[in-house]
Amino acid sequence: MQAWIVIAAWGFAVVFALVVLGFVGYEISWKTRRLQVEQARLQQLAADLAQLGARLQASAERSR
Repeated sequence: MQAWIVIAAWGFAVVFALVVLGFVGYEISWKTRRLQVEQARLQQLAADLAQLGARLQASAERSR
C-alpha cells in the first residue's frame, strides 16, 4: 500500500516538473522572440534619430 503512495507521489512530481519545464521553455522562447522584435525596432529608431540629427546639423550649418 505504501509503495503506491510513493510511486504516485513520484509520478505527480515528474508530471508537475514536465509541465513547469514546458511552461518555462515556452516563456523563454516567447520572450526571446519579443526581445528580438523590440531590439530591431529600437535599432530602427536609433537610425532614424541619427538621420534626423544629421539633417538638423546640416540645416544649422546652412542657416549660419
